[in-house]
Amino acid sequence: MNYLPRVLGNEATRNRIGAAIEHGRLPHALLIDGAEGSGKMTLALEIAAALNCKRGGNTLPCGECDSCRLIRSGEFVDVKILKRQEIKATIGVGEIKEFRQDMFLSATEADYKVYIIGDSERMTAEAQNALLKVLEEPPARVVIILLANGSDRILTTIKSRAQYIAMERFNREQLRKLLMESHGVSLDREELELILTEADGVLGRALDLIKKDGVKASRLMREEISSFISALGARAGYSRLLSAVSSMPQKRKELSEVLEGIMLALRDMIAIKNTEKVKLLFFTSENAANDAARSLSVKYLLSVYDIINTAHSRLEMNVGVTALLADIASQIKLI
Repeated sequence: MNYLPRVLGNEATRNRIGAAIEHGRLPHALLIDGAEGSGKMTLALEIAAALNCKRGGNTLPCGECDSCRLIRSGEFVDVKILKRQEIKATIGVGEIKEFRQDMFLSATEADYKVYIIGDSERMTAEAQNALLKVLEEPPARVVIILLANGSDRILTTIKSRAQYIAMERFNREQLRKLLMESHGVSLDREELELILTEADGVLGRALDLIKKDGVKASRLMREEISSFISALGARAGYSRLLSAVSSMPQKRKELSEVLEGIMLALRDMIAIKNTEKVKLLFFTSENAANDAARSLSVKYLLSVYDIINTAHSRLEMNVGVTALLADIASQIKLI
């Protein structure tokens, strides 16, 4: 049996979930955890289609019956999706209560009603507690699927009532093959290697980087990160550090990406000082990581990492960008 065919990789997960659907054993709540672009929504929609597939056969879902086609196109009335609004940092309790209320209405045309909550880690504590009530006593033939980009902020009481699914990352060669063979990507060697490093095993991220001059944007972001990394340490001087921090993007989304990239670079530098073999997440070679880390102690790098990590968290709480950047530089100066 070919289960959930639109989901790439993740073979063990596809087989386990597909078999559970086929034999009527799927839990009423799932928590799908994975990076942006890792296929979480694709998996959720394939689960919804499989639950409501009318044809069956050797592929589940079949992809050809009316239910499958409508679900995959986002037009099936009994599959509801709640996403965080771009202008908001969180999903509030009001949105969850409204979503929850619909779960108790009768299905229009489905065997199962499926409710998908994207960015579920962004639900406020109050919103999560509102959702908990329906997770504890779910309506019949309702499946709730939470999608999360990291589940640390999801309450333990929520996680204990949902089956956890972790999306797998592709290794470098698998991702290279998918880009070149399945998606017909044609890039020069340097650009392809940059994409493979930036994507970190996530196909959706790789494809996003390739679109709309993503390679150029990625290169510029890496230059900003590298400028910051090279300004670390006593030799560089505070003025250079302040200049590197001040030149970071003023837009929140772009700044968030830069801070995440800095944390990946620092992680590489810390790891390479502690072990000979490291899976690099930012640097394209061990020599480059070694050169960046050579004059800096692990203690210093860990301190900088904590400062950047805290700044990244504060950025999500709508702290002013200018003040945040000034604070980063001043805190590093005090190390």
